[in-house]
Amino acid sequence: MENMTQDINFSQYDTVFCDSLQALDWAHQQGLSSDAIIRTSAPALLWNKNPNMQNIEARWTVNEQKKFQSTILKMTEDVFDLTLNIPGVVRELALAISQSTYRFQKTLYKAACLVESDFTEARLFIYVDGKTGPAGNMMNSPWEQLLSSNPLFSVVDYTLKNDEWKMLTTHGVSYWQRLKVAGFETVVYRMAKKLMNRLPSWIFVKEVLIPNENELNIEIASSLALRGVKITDIQLGGLSDIANVKLDVDTTLIYDAVLPIMSKRVEQWVTISAVEITMELFKSYLKEQLNQFQLLTDGWEKVVEKSVMTNRKLAVLVNCPGNIKGQALSYVCRKNDILLISSQHGVTTEISKEHRIVHVGFDNSVADVMFSYNKKIVDIEKNTYYNKSRHYVVGMPKRLIRMKNTRTQDKSLPPIVYISTNLYRMGFSISKKTDYKNARNEQNLIMEVLARLPHKVRYKTYPEDNRRYADIDPVFNDVKSADNIELFSAKVDMRYLISRHSIFVTTCATSTIGWPVMSDKPVVFINYRDTLPLTDEAYASLSKGIFMFNGDDKNFHSSLRDFLSQPIDVIERLWHGKKNAREEMVQNYFSAYKNGRAGKRAAQIILRECLL
Repeated sequence: MENMTQDINFSQYDTVFCDSLQALDWAHQQGLSSDAIIRTSAPALLWNKNPNMQNIEARWTVNEQKKFQSTILKMTEDVFDLTLNIPGVVRELALAISQSTYRFQKTLYKAACLVESDFTEARLFIYVDGKTGPAGNMMNSPWEQLLSSNPLFSVVDYTLKNDEWKMLTTHGVSYWQRLKVAGFETVVYRMAKKLMNRLPSWIFVKEVLIPNENELNIEIASSLALRGVKITDIQLGGLSDIANVKLDVDTTLIYDAVLPIMSKRVEQWVTISAVEITMELFKSYLKEQLNQFQLLTDGWEKVVEKSVMTNRKLAVLVNCPGNIKGQALSYVCRKNDILLISSQHGVTTEISKEHRIVHVGFDNSVADVMFSYNKKIVDIEKNTYYNKSRHYVVGMPKRLIRMKNTRTQDKSLPPIVYISTNLYRMGFSISKKTDYKNARNEQNLIMEVLARLPHKVRYKTYPEDNRRYADIDPVFNDVKSADNIELFSAKVDMRYLISRHSIFVTTCATSTIGWPVMSDKPVVFINYRDTLPLTDEAYASLSKGIFMFNGDDKNFHSSLRDFLSQPIDVIERLWHGKKNAREEMVQNYFSAYKNGRAGKRAAQIILRECLL
């Protein structure tokens, strides 16, 4: 394989892998034929239906996606069971290994897009570099690795020009508005951390270590601080070189257990020439994860050791520990007899039909104690294969409870806001549609519904931290072309916009729905069968409490358009008519308690049962 950024004869390639319009334009300037076939998953390249642009994900029909996903849950469970029986493999490492098989599905998904000729004929891959988010460059598929055995395969690097990428921000949100959302408990939490760090160590007998935050954890920590519990930030310091990590387990035994399972799956999905390299990539990835687990374990040991030596009663309060970093922390906590406590960070699991395939990554797989918003999520998590938690229902944090009855402050802004959840995945996800199909779905909604309303509409983009595609989302052009739609692309969280609008329209069973629902302003939810749908039970309940539309109905667009075309005050009256059903819905699927004392409730449990 040639890997160079210059001296490439572009004219000799009639098939090119590329996911950037800018990079492709540059390649044409360098001599790439206008007749060359461009294989891509980028909506921006596929948008104008140029016959030379081929969707590399074309094989992934909804049925193929269903088939691909159907055995993932059983696969992760089998891997967990097998590796847990290997001498020296602790439970947390078995979880990390199992989760690595799930995460590798993204590479397998891409490998399944390749055909035999890709391994024998001339192919060019244009690798795109530029500004990205905290996860690093996610703008490229692993073609360089997958096609490394092809002697006629070349890679050329292209760095984006006039590159801009913005992170999630509160720019444009006033201090008082941020304070109003954050609340008194957040002020207490921030001040307590600073003050307690300066006070004499000997005055504290109880301490909670906090590696990261979420809304409920902040509220819990502030309540604990007011009761004299020391609140301490902990962070991993500089980690050793992963290449020099000494593992405590026999990797051969792990490979012997896991590789046959993955090999069978790889052979099922990829072309013959892709089998060997895909398995090599998996073995390399698995080795990397094993090393990473050991590295993280060693790092957490050093961090936690400082607090263990104080002889205080300790607990760790963490957000989203269902990943390799959290798994390593969980192991260190268990070794040191420290309880790992976590709390729910959004309404998703209790309403989502698709999240069952990622049980291995649920927080309750590693947390000793889980604080949840409602009983529905507890019922689900208790029945997952990896559950180890004691579960407590405490309700939603005050930040969400405070959303209720938020007045619309700025009447000059559009009364309706569409909260887009169209986050591109660059391949495999628990959705059953490709990025291109989801983009077209979004376009149809814009053109057939939003652009034809008599009201002004704000289109709120998804505030992704990590860049998936180099080009601007092509659906934005449709938004800009509509006279009544305002594009809001600032990376500002929806919680700060609740007060500015009267009616909220959104889709997909994600945590996005929590903020508008708790505002008690009219919420319109679009449920798509193949794109992160609601569970049947959640669909039935939410249909009574909010305005529900089925995106797969024959007359969906016209029905939604007719509904949203009504006067705003009419929609608000209809909304108030759902009040009783909505209260029951909220109690079941959002917050079991109305009073906003979730943090205090959880803190009392921690003091009573965890810091003894």
